[in-house]
Amino acid sequence: MEINCPECGTENWLENQSRCLKCDSILRRCVDCSRYDRGHQVCENLGAEVDLREAEHPSLLSPSTTCRDYLHAS
Repeated sequence: MEINCPECGTENWLENQSRCLKCDSILRRCVDCSRYDRGHQVCENLGAEVDLREAEHPSLLSPSTTCRDYLHAS
């Protein structure tokens, strides 16, 4: 699946990349996942809280970066 980078808008292939080819931003963000409840700041899949700040601006250590169950919301 191709998605646009949340930072620069460049199209990236989500299945093979965790970072944007152009700006190096993390592609998988909890706020873009259909399994993230933004109102309660909870990952429904993991059953864990994910702070909104981390959900919007993940690091390499964030749960979304390597999440196998990430489902990009269209």
